[in-house]
Amino acid sequence: MSEAQNPADEPPSLNGRWRTGFLLIGIIFLTINLRGAITGVGPVLGAIQADLGLSAGIAGLLTTLPVFAFATISPLAPSVATKLGIERTLFAALMLIMAGLALRVTGGSIILFLGTAIVGTGIAVGNVLVPGLIRRDFPDRLATVTAIFTMTMVIAGGVGSGIAVPLAEIGGWRFSLLAWLTPGIVAAVIWLPQLSSKTRPQHGAEGFPKIRGLLRSALAWQVTLLMGLQASGFYVLITWLPSILAEDGVSAATAGWVLFLFQLAILAGTMIIPVLINKLPDQKGIGVGCGVLLMIGYAGLLFHSDWVIAWMTIAGVGSGGSLSLCLTLFGLRAANAQQTVSLSGMAQSIGYLIAAVMPLGLGFVHDVTGTWTPALVIMIGVVAGQMIAGYLAGRPLTLSEEPS
Repeated sequence: MSEAQNPADEPPSLNGRWRTGFLLIGIIFLTINLRGAITGVGPVLGAIQADLGLSAGIAGLLTTLPVFAFATISPLAPSVATKLGIERTLFAALMLIMAGLALRVTGGSIILFLGTAIVGTGIAVGNVLVPGLIRRDFPDRLATVTAIFTMTMVIAGGVGSGIAVPLAEIGGWRFSLLAWLTPGIVAAVIWLPQLSSKTRPQHGAEGFPKIRGLLRSALAWQVTLLMGLQASGFYVLITWLPSILAEDGVSAATAGWVLFLFQLAILAGTMIIPVLINKLPDQKGIGVGCGVLLMIGYAGLLFHSDWVIAWMTIAGVGSGGSLSLCLTLFGLRAANAQQTVSLSGMAQSIGYLIAAVMPLGLGFVHDVTGTWTPALVIMIGVVAGQMIAGYLAGRPLTLSEEPS
């Protein structure tokens, strides 16, 4: 499969190595703002509850609201990018993130939720458009640059969780959340040179391909299901692992360290898989292999939870590898940057909807049964579906080459 750049992908200005270098730096700093603003909320949720008088259920929406924003806003990103161009739309998304960050600390609970929704909206647009930009400007280094993008998100997410409480101890939870304005301002300044570029639709087309047109594509659905099922495996563990371990007598402190180890292993997965993508002729084995690692983790929790550190290390590598694979497939399965944006929009919209609903559904299953065993069995089935989707999406096809 050729990864040659489509002429329509070429930006009209700022060409050359300097432009490419500045663009890569800009992508890195922009990406820092796509996770930390979310992961920094969970560690200070207790302080937010106490200050604003929120119930646990209502406060929990602060962590799930951005995921629902990913699901609802992602389909709109290609249409906006058609009018403004990818670069300018990403700058607007960054402005939205910063506006939401500033707004959510200025008032009570309603303002907090409104600001969080605005932050989620900006991040959703960034999630969809950055893979298209990478596909356009780095077609020969797609897996490598996507790995940088993925690792930056993972590291920023971990840093967001890690510094939230120390910042809150300095100036309270509002200061902790507002601190993420600083990387936003830095990213905006670095991104300014990109505003003279405007990715235009292919010649003769009205804009980026409509997402509804991809709904008839089996390959697009395979990538979408892979995105949704792998994200479900991640969000279920992030949401419920402490409760699952508590059922086996593991302390909250130990569970917190296990979660930290899980996220470190995710980072390792995002580093390993791009190397394999560059070396192998297709991604079928990677798609199945990452699913196998995640399934080992879930099966280990079910049958032998005493080895939880080993299981979560294995599951973390599989989860990180699955995420890196998905983000890379947006570009590999598309013929050009415009198609990448549309595939990214479809996969992230439907995928994050699945990922948002799954933890809620499994929480209900636990409430009904009084144990986490049925939920873990369900997740083993979900990961089996991920393996099938990974095999199918990993075939060396593009949307334009797909059999009719």
